[in-house]
Amino acid sequence: MKKIYMYLLDTMADWENGYFLQGLTLQKMLPKQEYELCTVATSRKPIKTAGGMTLIPDITLDELDENQAAALLLIGADNWGSTEQTAILEVAKSLIEKGVLVAAICGATLGLANVGILDTQYHTSNALFFLTGMSSNYNGEQYYKDVAAVADDNLITASSAGSLLWAKYIFEKLEIYSSETIEAWYNYFSTGKASYFGELMNTFSK
Repeated sequence: MKKIYMYLLDTMADWENGYFLQGLTLQKMLPKQEYELCTVATSRKPIKTAGGMTLIPDITLDELDENQAAALLLIGADNWGSTEQTAILEVAKSLIEKGVLVAAICGATLGLANVGILDTQYHTSNALFFLTGMSSNYNGEQYYKDVAAVADDNLITASSAGSLLWAKYIFEKLEIYSSETIEAWYNYFSTGKASYFGELMNTFSK
C-alpha cells in the first residue's frame, strides 16, 4: 500500500489537515484502498498540537521509506524556522527531486522557503511578506501567487485559509478518486448544499 506521510511537530495547526483527513476516509467506499496515512516525527515522543491534542507518531524520520512515499504532507506550526526541522526539509527536497508529491500549508511553506524549494516553482503562503520577512533564504517572489492554494507539478502549497482547496489538489494529484467524486466532495464542503452530498454518494455507485 502506498504511504502518505504526514509530519507531526509541536504547535502544529491540527485543523489544517481536517478536510484532507475527512476526504481520505472515503477510500472505504472504494473496492480497494490504495493509500495509507502514516504519521512521522523526529522521535516517538507525544506531539502537542496548537489545538491542544496529543498525538503519537507512527514512526520516526529514520524509519521513513522514500521508496514507499506517495506524498509528504507538511502542516503549519510555529516552529518551522527551527533547526529541528532541517531533517524533514531535506526529505522534502529529496522527494521533490524524485517526483513525489510534497504538500505544505501555512507555516510549513516557510520551511520550504528556507531550503530553496519555493525558488523555482509556483507557490503561495499566508502572504508574500510572510515569506520575504521571515526567510532570509527566500528568492521565489516571481513564482508567488496570491491565492488560497497552488498546485505546480509535484508541489502543492496553501495559505492558512486554503485547507479545503489544498486537500482537493492533493486528491487530484494522487488520483485517489475519480474527478467526479473530487468535484462533488469539494462542492459539498465549500457550499454545504445537500444536493452535492447526493452527487458525492452517487459517484461511488457508478
